Amino acid sequence: MLDFAIRDGLIVDGDGSAPFEGDIGIEGDRIAEIGQVGAAHQEIIASGLVVTPGFIDSHTHDDMQLYRDPSNREKLAQGVTTVICGNCGFSAFPHRRGRASEDLLGTNGPWSTYSEYVDTLSSTGIGPNMATFVGHNTLASHTTPRTDKRLSSSRRVAVVDAAKRAVEQGALGISTGLIYEPGRYSNFEDLVEIISAVADLGGLHSTHLRDEGSGLLTAIDEALEISRKSGAGVQISHLKAIGRKNWGLVEDALTRIDKAHTSGIDVAFDVYPYMAGSGPIEQYFDPDNIDRQRAELVQITRCKDFPSYEGRNLLDISSESGRPVDDITRSIITAPRAVETLCIIFEIDEGDMRTVLSHPLAMIGSDGIPQDGGVPHPRLLGTFPRVIGHYSRDEGLFDLTTAVTKMTGCPADRYGLLERGRIQLGTYADIVVFDHSTIADKGSYQQRRHPDGIKWVLVNGRPAVTPRGLTHSNSGTVLTRTTT
Repeated sequence: MLDFAIRDGLIVDGDGSAPFEGDIGIEGDRIAEIGQVGAAHQEIIASGLVVTPGFIDSHTHDDMQLYRDPSNREKLAQGVTTVICGNCGFSAFPHRRGRASEDLLGTNGPWSTYSEYVDTLSSTGIGPNMATFVGHNTLASHTTPRTDKRLSSSRRVAVVDAAKRAVEQGALGISTGLIYEPGRYSNFEDLVEIISAVADLGGLHSTHLRDEGSGLLTAIDEALEISRKSGAGVQISHLKAIGRKNWGLVEDALTRIDKAHTSGIDVAFDVYPYMAGSGPIEQYFDPDNIDRQRAELVQITRCKDFPSYEGRNLLDISSESGRPVDDITRSIITAPRAVETLCIIFEIDEGDMRTVLSHPLAMIGSDGIPQDGGVPHPRLLGTFPRVIGHYSRDEGLFDLTTAVTKMTGCPADRYGLLERGRIQLGTYADIVVFDHSTIADKGSYQQRRHPDGIKWVLVNGRPAVTPRGLTHSNSGTVLTRTTT
């Protein structure tokens, strides 16, 4: 007798095939039968519902959330069964015990290495599966604490050695965040040297480009040339053009990417379906030269120094207080806990985003930054329902099969996650059951809310979400990259 049967659902298998009605039988953590399946100890009646592989969030910052809140409610509640961590140059390892990292992760836990980090998560269990890059910024800061300049030759060797160890232990590859410190001080030769070592081990390079504004095309060229020189596949993070004067540049960026892909470069990218970005505000503004126009587009999501600012935009705060926007911005980024302050910036064109989202090489990444207080960017809680509900079902940007493939089979292949991302005989039973007529993101920039329409989520064959809510089964596991 089967452990689980999901009956009479519309199955979208994650491989691009046409949807079909049928049952799925599960034994242990695997899919054992598809079609008409026999008796089972537990059943889900999925008549009128859609059954897909669990969604894979291609770009997250859940590294510490998996330690603080192992169930990772924000992701399971939107159907995500695997999160990709260690992005934008920041990872939870290597780490100095007893010293919280001064970056967007705020790493603070009882581990030093990748292996110890994995052991820590495994000891408590995690809700979704997880795979992670090692962060270049983290490596550089760990090698030379408080570094604010280009690494010396000997320090680069230390970074190379540490990156290789992480990939040998199971990391997906290395990520760079070239707008952040200290990565912004690395030049082309430094990056090729470090990334080549990772490529030799089959690792990928994920990159937050050096410039997503007026220098977007030059930054794309740099990433592609690093890939050519190093031999590493390159994953471009949250592809977009920020700033009104730069809207439309994504067309040329995609032309460059397509040309590189056709020439044999292993390149892909992820995107989130919103018109605002988010991150640590102190990384976006120079206290000596505040970009007033950009500051007027900012909303604060978390601010320990000025809690009353949370959920409010700087222009409104300025109007209410009578203080100039640049003065308020400067006070925030020079405050004692500025490194912990997160913001949202409304500077992305929807037409650009739709163009990127619909591209064949695009996969979905929330880029959400977990936070307990304040009002987080709605992408943290609603990215995947928004793609299916708004852009696929309501807007018709692409069909359901395409939407599901972008968030299941495509990223599973990209990250070498063997036997994930598809509903096929023998694959792991990471499964989402949802109501296609109601699935939607419900959060906003002013209110944190979980999405509608997700009925069941199974991780490795065990229910993680049911119609009654989160189960806290924590049946996720740490995944490693398989290369051929």
